[in-house]
Amino acid sequence: MNLKIPYNGNYVAIDIPLPDQNITVLQGKDPAPAKDVSTLIREALSAPIGKKKLSDIVSPGKKVALIFDDFTRLTPVATIMPFVLDELKKGGIRNEDVTLICANGMHNPDYMNEEKLRERVGSDVFAKYKVISHNAYEFNELKFIGITQELGTPLFINRIVADADIKVTIGRIAPHGDMGYSGGAKMIMAGVSGIWSIIHNHTGSYPRRGILRNPLRDDADECARMAGLDFIVNVVYNSKGDVLRVFAGDPFEARLKGIEYGDQNVWGAKIPHLADIVIITPGVGKDDYFMSSMGGLGIASDCLKESGTIVAVASCKKGWSTKEYLESGWHVSKDLLNYDYPHLMWLLASRAWQEPHLQYQALVYYVNHIAKTCQDYEVVLAGAKEISQGDAQKLNMRCIQSVEKGLDYAIKKQGKKAKLIVIPDTYTLPLEKYHTFS
Repeated sequence: MNLKIPYNGNYVAIDIPLPDQNITVLQGKDPAPAKDVSTLIREALSAPIGKKKLSDIVSPGKKVALIFDDFTRLTPVATIMPFVLDELKKGGIRNEDVTLICANGMHNPDYMNEEKLRERVGSDVFAKYKVISHNAYEFNELKFIGITQELGTPLFINRIVADADIKVTIGRIAPHGDMGYSGGAKMIMAGVSGIWSIIHNHTGSYPRRGILRNPLRDDADECARMAGLDFIVNVVYNSKGDVLRVFAGDPFEARLKGIEYGDQNVWGAKIPHLADIVIITPGVGKDDYFMSSMGGLGIASDCLKESGTIVAVASCKKGWSTKEYLESGWHVSKDLLNYDYPHLMWLLASRAWQEPHLQYQALVYYVNHIAKTCQDYEVVLAGAKEISQGDAQKLNMRCIQSVEKGLDYAIKKQGKKAKLIVIPDTYTLPLEKYHTFS
């Protein structure tokens, strides 16, 4: 079978010398939007899931914390915000009783400066409301809520959020490497939580995308209940960031409906069988750097037999990572290649690496989604231009300089009757079955 797969900013043709019936391409539907965003928002707010309308929940004099995600997400916050604020006004809430809080989580709060906050919420909203950037690192800006039963997380959250009478979030629902799926409670844990609360929670589980429940997610849900999260407005968007549906209402019921919709209509692709070989690419124009190209290893392993081979196709033509991501702590440096897998797990469990509160999130990603997969499965890095064989070997990864030779190696290893799955982008979520909720 001849296929074209993303590589080096374009597509590359590959000839797979296996029977056609042995080859499966997994790709989500990733549709275009059927309605404009404003219509979708109005529909969701007028008929919330599992809750009264937001205007019926609030009452005059109540203090409202309106929490929104930061610039690392494609959520159209500036478009959604006026509709939510209008609902609050209908319930008698004055402008001065609302505080807008950017849920930075572990991200450096300085990145969401005044200019970025204005852009994020819109100039008109910024001029009329108090808008702040959550700082997970400043103890005096946090309030202790209690300790969770699930993981024993000491929960500190933003003091303004804690003291608000009504707590509303604007964010997204999507497959997530640590929470299984984002949305709902995630805007509390980790969005407006304290750094050590986040680290305690994030060390509690090593899940994959598409898992509905795991200790980390259950702990986050408990955090949201303890904090008193009242109402969510969560979007589901396609790979281009176009909003497809809006889910508003109860933080837990609305999120589940969003997951159901996304699995069936957006990112989900059913796994027909476990494969001997999985070819994974990050998608067109997304393979310049090693660190950002390897996020799909976890989903590839979900489709793979224990004795199988992952062929990770990426040009890595610009090397390990971007200067910005390294300086900001969003990616780990190549220094981590000097640690074997047991030592990486020790660093993760003990929070002992350098300044973990500044780079812990990057360490979690590196250990759980790259190093662990390379430890558990055979991984071939195919077509990488600026990653040496020596560096790849430190990760227990085989580096083969061309895409064709990488595939040839895998087929020779697994045999002419091998079952092969191709995942051409990491927006796709391979699933044994789609989640459905009555």
